[in-house]
Amino acid sequence: MTLDPGTTGANPEGGSAVEWTFDPWHERPRTAVVAGLAVLAFWAVILTSRLPQLLELALGAMASLSLLPAIVPAACRAAEDGATRSMLLSLSRRGWGDVRRVEDVPVGVLLSPFAERHWLDATRALTLPMPAARRTELRSHVRRLWGAHGR
Repeated sequence: MTLDPGTTGANPEGGSAVEWTFDPWHERPRTAVVAGLAVLAFWAVILTSRLPQLLELALGAMASLSLLPAIVPAACRAAEDGATRSMLLSLSRRGWGDVRRVEDVPVGVLLSPFAERHWLDATRALTLPMPAARRTELRSHVRRLWGAHGR
């Protein structure tokens, strides 16, 4: 069942799971272009560095990984058992029992294992990007699920 472009699954007003997609090229095109150009620049510098090919490949992949959320579409799901975000070849999942804080961020919500802001949020927290047209509704659905199954 499709609710809106970028959102599929059950109605967020209900208690069941909701799924949506986030396409950074549609939602934040300038950011996606800048990130794409940065990845190309990283690869250009690395490939002209005259390092061994295997090291060039590893460095290029590592440099690109941090910018993937800005250029690769993500499929997200919030359900009774937790939240997931999948993109490219990765799947990140957090059970509600592992989430101690839900914080609104410009692109969606951040699910953190820390009760207070922490410097490890950048690596341990899960960000669920949400389409702008449904962001308020999806944020409230995630908070409702966390309140019912987390804490």
